[in-house]
Amino acid sequence: MRRIFLFLFALFALGGCARAPREAGTLRLTTSTDPSKLDPALSYDTTSINFVRVLYRGLVDYDDKALIAGVVAKNWTVSPDGKTYTFRLRNDVKFHSGRRVVAEDFRYAIERVLDPKTASDGLTFYKIIQGASQWSEAKAKNPKLQSHVPGIAVRGEDEIAFRLVQPDVTFLNVLALPFAYAVPREWVEQLAARGETLSDHPNGCGPFKFVEWQHNASLKLERNPAYFQKGLPRCERIELQIGGDETLGQMRFELGDFDVQTDIPATDFARLKKDPGKLQVQHAPMMDIRYLCMNNEVAPFNDVRVRRAFNYAIDKARLLPLRSGRIQAARGVLPQGMPGYNPNLRGYEYDPEKAKQLLKQAGKSDLKLTLWTSKNDDYDKMAVSIQDDLKKVGVQLDIKIVTYPELKTLAGKRGKIGLCILGWLQDYADPANFLDVLFNGNKITDTASLNRAFYSNPKVNKLLDKAGVETDVANRLKMYGQAEQQIVDDAPWVFLYHSERYIVTQPWVSGYKRHAMWSARYEYVAVNGKQ
Repeated sequence: MRRIFLFLFALFALGGCARAPREAGTLRLTTSTDPSKLDPALSYDTTSINFVRVLYRGLVDYDDKALIAGVVAKNWTVSPDGKTYTFRLRNDVKFHSGRRVVAEDFRYAIERVLDPKTASDGLTFYKIIQGASQWSEAKAKNPKLQSHVPGIAVRGEDEIAFRLVQPDVTFLNVLALPFAYAVPREWVEQLAARGETLSDHPNGCGPFKFVEWQHNASLKLERNPAYFQKGLPRCERIELQIGGDETLGQMRFELGDFDVQTDIPATDFARLKKDPGKLQVQHAPMMDIRYLCMNNEVAPFNDVRVRRAFNYAIDKARLLPLRSGRIQAARGVLPQGMPGYNPNLRGYEYDPEKAKQLLKQAGKSDLKLTLWTSKNDDYDKMAVSIQDDLKKVGVQLDIKIVTYPELKTLAGKRGKIGLCILGWLQDYADPANFLDVLFNGNKITDTASLNRAFYSNPKVNKLLDKAGVETDVANRLKMYGQAEQQIVDDAPWVFLYHSERYIVTQPWVSGYKRHAMWSARYEYVAVNGKQ
């Protein structure tokens, strides 16, 4: 308590004015939670991805306008039938260890994701490659399998081709995900021989090199002087401080100890929004969905009446103040601004009496359940609000708080947990990234399933499969619209809210710009020596 008072005193003594950075060229960041992993195959939370994408690089990425552009790939072609993608690589890209990046490094990275032993959240994304599903199943039975995925062809050091089961207009987007970043096999195998992991000893070809990671304390990266994209990165070092009270973190940001603030406490948000002073404020929709996930294979959520009752029982309006108005209640899955978004979607209004009726019809009027959650994005506070709402309709919840990486892992395992609070941020601006990835029953896996409700409706599966290969945009979006309405009717989730993202940077920071796909692109950020 005394420490907080000292910071308050210092803050008022400086009149709320930030001081100049201690060292030009060092980007200082803070986060309340540790990155889960620094391994491209295992990094699928926002904090981790922000750092993985500057340690590693893929064949393609998004440019400033969020269009696909070559990175390690200097060019590519697509066959007339839309099933074969052939990439030719630059010859000036090197891993931080010094070896040149070659086509085999991309095949290894994707096969590593497809290997069930890796338990990668990205596994389902690459099953569109010819033979990938069969290879993955064979690898599960025989971990020592030496053959390659038939649909991935490496032709020398400079060319790699992917043959798909069917045309897929999102395949380039899938290759832009961190799961497909180049990884050196020999480095992973050397680490494994010593009982160490790639996550703790990253070796990519990105604009920053790994220096040190003290879990739950700090992460340090330094500029890669051999980086192949001219003029990048724009700062010399990144220093991330991990953990700590969010109020104290905000005070330290306003004192100038940190350069960027994305987790603004609710108590400070209104003040900064009204009068940011010299601080730079940026705002944009998060393009996400936060949801109460109900495992449809586990009682009592295998009964649609119970799932619908939960949707009617939860008062989403009570959640808004918890995030100081930075959220919008969700009617369905897709956020506003996503192609195919339907403002007239038929959803669920707050109706506790209807919830009671449905629970009575289902013979579930006195339920006792466990709600799994984390402290990520105030999920713990949301859990208390949900607990209060459900208590009014006769449902008692015991709240269990774990770290978000633990929660994500548990939720992806079949039959492990019944009820949890989760979130999903877009990987690319296509409804397939929400509807197909999260609700197609044909893509459920026993571990690391992204369909964490384990929801499967043959009608929806058929619509999603057809939409995935449809080339007419209007017809495609129509099918996704039909699928979304059916999903909402089936109520595999309680559709909670979509978020608004606010970023505040110091006046001496430049180049930190909002991007449609990535929440941060640190390679473009510069930190000057004076205000």
